[in-house]
Amino acid sequence: MKDTLSHLFGSPLRLKLVRLFIFNPLVQFDVDIIAAKFGAKQSDVEKEATALTKIGLAKAGKVSKIVEKKKGKKIVTKKVRIPTWALAPKLAITEPLAQFLIAAQSLNHKDIVKRLEKAGRIKAIVVSGIFMRDAESSLDLFIVGEGLNSNVVDRIVKGIEADLGRDVRYAVLSSADYAYRATMNDKLVRDVRDYPHTVLVDKIGIFNA
Repeated sequence: MKDTLSHLFGSPLRLKLVRLFIFNPLVQFDVDIIAAKFGAKQSDVEKEATALTKIGLAKAGKVSKIVEKKKGKKIVTKKVRIPTWALAPKLAITEPLAQFLIAAQSLNHKDIVKRLEKAGRIKAIVVSGIFMRDAESSLDLFIVGEGLNSNVVDRIVKGIEADLGRDVRYAVLSSADYAYRATMNDKLVRDVRDYPHTVLVDKIGIFNA
C-alpha cells in the first residue's frame, strides 16, 4: 500500500508532505523544518511543495529567520527570508482526503514492532490514539521494556512520525515502573487500558491484572 500511495501522489516525499499538511492544517512549515523532519534535501522539499502549491493543496509563504553563517574565521548572524508552506485554506477535500489517508494507513503493526525492537528488550507495545482512529485518547504508543535507549526510541518514533505526517504521543516505562504504576492505579496506565487500543507485544501480561 505504501508504494501504491507513493505512486498515486507522485513520490514518497510528496506523500509525506500531503500527510503533514492535511494532519496539521493550522501549521506553517518552513523548508528547514520539513527537510529535517523527513531527512530530505531542501531542494527536493521545495520541488514537491511547489508542485502541491500549483495544484492548490498547499499555500506558499515566506518567513524571516536568523541563521548563522561562516565569514572567514568568524561566525556571523544574518536575517534571511525562507520559503514556507501550509495547507491551503478552505480546501473542500481536506476531510475526505484525511479520511482516505487514515484508511490507507501504510505503517503496519509488524513494522512498528520491528523498528522498536532495535531500541532494546521490548516487553510490551500497545498502540492507541491515531493508530486506532481515536481522537479522544491522550496517548498513541505505549512501550514497556528493559535497557531501552531513549535516544534510539526517540529516533524511531520520529521516523514513524515522518511516515505518518503526524506527531506521535508516546510513553516508555521499565517493567518495574509499569508494575508499580499499575498497583497505584496510575492515570497513564488507566488511560492505556481504558481507551481503544491494540496490544502488539505483551511478554509480561500487562493487562492480566
